[in-house]
Amino acid sequence: MIGLALSGGGTRGSYQVGVYFALRKCHIKFDGYVGTSIGSFNAAMLAAGEAKKLKRFWETVNVGKLIGFSDEYIAKLGHNKSNNLIEHLINNSQEFIKNKGFKTDGLYQILKELNLEDKIRNRQVDYGLVTVKAKGFEAVYKFIEDIPKGKLNDYILASCYLPVFKMQTIIDNDYYLDGGFKDNNPIKMLIDKDYDKIYVVDLHAIGIKKKIEAKDQKKLVVINPSHNLKSILNTNNEDFKYNIKLGYYDTIKLIKKLDGNKYIFVKYREEFYKHLIRKVKKQTLKEMEMLLSTKNPKLLVLRALEMGMKLDNYSYLKIYSPIKVIRNLRKNKKRKGIYKFIKELRIL
Repeated sequence: MIGLALSGGGTRGSYQVGVYFALRKCHIKFDGYVGTSIGSFNAAMLAAGEAKKLKRFWETVNVGKLIGFSDEYIAKLGHNKSNNLIEHLINNSQEFIKNKGFKTDGLYQILKELNLEDKIRNRQVDYGLVTVKAKGFEAVYKFIEDIPKGKLNDYILASCYLPVFKMQTIIDNDYYLDGGFKDNNPIKMLIDKDYDKIYVVDLHAIGIKKKIEAKDQKKLVVINPSHNLKSILNTNNEDFKYNIKLGYYDTIKLIKKLDGNKYIFVKYREEFYKHLIRKVKKQTLKEMEMLLSTKNPKLLVLRALEMGMKLDNYSYLKIYSPIKVIRNLRKNKKRKGIYKFIKELRIL
């Protein structure tokens, strides 16, 4: 069986959508989904078969309205250059104090409209989440079969319940906290169900990470963001769209074992790169080996290309052909350093 485990991380969760679509592009199907906090919401959407709807959600969501702020205050947020809701509220705390914390009504209403519970229960997939019961500060792990009918939305809300939200009872008149306080990625839920392989998406957010035994680590394929996903409470949909694309390309690179470090390249064998440098002048080659700290032909060429691409502001969100990049970088009129090296490479 193959599972997907999604960590918490607030609005960074948009990244997980891109990861999922890339995994499906690579023909990977899942038997189960688990998540913490926003990961529990994303996992529920995927378990319900609503991947396309989840993507639209992240592309269009109004985070301000979702947590109950007025249209006037949301307009102010639109002028907040950092798009960091926490930072903005620290500097402008009156509205936050007035609200006594963020509201959860908008999120709960969305969960009701999505009707995920029936869809998940009707599909033959595992779905699980973790939250924390405030009394006793106890982790609560639940699979869909352990959740009373009609209560799934409450458990998802409980899993997402950061301290910035208004304190209110959620399940059976008890208070709950975000699952990240005890387990920010409930991988072990799938391990305990004897899953053979588990794809793990870690959003690098604050939270407790449970130690996984060495024998079980072999089952894991961990996907991490290669670039900054910004704040866990962001308000900018353009950032969410970027995160989705980043998750997609990070995953394609990992699964297909593509080349590159700061950029992504079509994979070529070592002989290809030896062929490229065969006519490079000895002095130029020596200078590049010192500058780029390698004598390996493949690393040497790719590091030079990546340096040029960074200088020329290439986007990470693309899979590049080394030959096309060489041709494009040769158009640069500079004749020193990496550009000199690139001009001496032999494509034919």
